[in-house]
Amino acid sequence: MPPIVSVVIPTYKAAEWLEQTLNSVIGQTYPHENIEVLVIDDKSPDNSVDIARQFLDKHSINSQVIACEKNGGAAATRNIGWRRASGAWIQFLDQDDLLEPHKLQLQAGCASSAAEDVAVIYSSWQSLELQDGQWQRTGSVNQAALDGDPIVAILKDFSFGYVGPTLIRRAMIEKVNGFFEKPNLGEDIDLMLRIAMAGGQYRAARSAQAAFLYRQSPNSLWRSYIKNPEAMRNLLQTFKNVEDFLRARSSTGAPSTEARDALARRYTRMIDFYQQHDQASFRQIISWLQGLGLAHPPQLSAPLRIVSRLVGYENALRLRAAARRVRGMGNE
Repeated sequence: MPPIVSVVIPTYKAAEWLEQTLNSVIGQTYPHENIEVLVIDDKSPDNSVDIARQFLDKHSINSQVIACEKNGGAAATRNIGWRRASGAWIQFLDQDDLLEPHKLQLQAGCASSAAEDVAVIYSSWQSLELQDGQWQRTGSVNQAALDGDPIVAILKDFSFGYVGPTLIRRAMIEKVNGFFEKPNLGEDIDLMLRIAMAGGQYRAARSAQAAFLYRQSPNSLWRSYIKNPEAMRNLLQTFKNVEDFLRARSSTGAPSTEARDALARRYTRMIDFYQQHDQASFRQIISWLQGLGLAHPPQLSAPLRIVSRLVGYENALRLRAAARRVRGMGNE
C-alpha cells in the first residue's frame, strides 16, 4: 500500500516564494490522497500564513497551516511539523525550494518496499541560481552514493546532507528526537548523521533527472549562520560527536583511515573563519587534527606541508591565511 507522505514546510517571511513552492507539491504525480501538507509559520511579519491558507483552500489535498505564536527558529518549526504529521514518511521542504513532479512518487515507491531499518530514501538534486533575472538550474546534478557505512559516506560527500532531497521515516526522526533547536550551520547534516549513528540505513531512489531543486537564495538562513560564531561552533561539535562515536565503536579506539581523513576535511573546511573570528575553536580544531594523527592539515599545498612539519599546524595555517589575504588585496 502506498505510504502517506507528510510534506513539512517551515516558513518565515515566505511571501515571495510560498506559492511556487506549494505549487511544486500540488504538481506531484504521487496521488494527492497519499500526501499531507503542513505549513508551519514561525510568526512571520508578512502575509505568509494568509498566502498558505488561501492557496491550500483551493486544492483538494489534506493540509494544515499552523501559525506559531512566537518565533522559535527553523529547527523548532520543523520539529513542530513532523510531530503534527500523520504520515509514515516526512518530506522536509524549505519555503523557497522545489520538488520536481516525480519526486514523491519515485521515493515513496522505494519506501513502500524498504526494510524496517531503512530510515532515509535519497535522490539527486540540482541548484537553482538567479541569472539575468531568472531562476535557472545550474551546475551538475548531485547524485550521492551512500553504499557501505553511511556515517563515513556522509562525511565524505560534501554535496550530501540536505534534508530536502530525501524522504525520512518518521519513526526514526522520533527516535533521534528530531532537530537540535540551537543555531547550527549544519542543522540538516547533523540530523542525517545522528540517524546513521542510530542505525538508520540509506537507500537511493535514482532517476535520470534531479528530483529536488535547491534555491541558492541570497537571504538564506545558511548565509546568515555562516557569520554566526555560535552556529559555526555547533557545526564543529556535530562532527566531533561523530568522531567520538566512531572511536567508541572501533575495537582499536580509533576511526578508520577513511573516516579520519573525512573528519579532518570537515574540521578544516571553514578553518579560515575560525582563525579570524573564533580563536578558541581554531585551537580546538588544531588539537583534534593532531588527535587524528595527521602529519599536516588536509588540503595544504606541498610547500605548506613542509612548513607545517617545521613550524607546526597552527603557524602553517596562519601563513596560508595571510597569503590568501594578500592575494585578495591584489584582486581589489
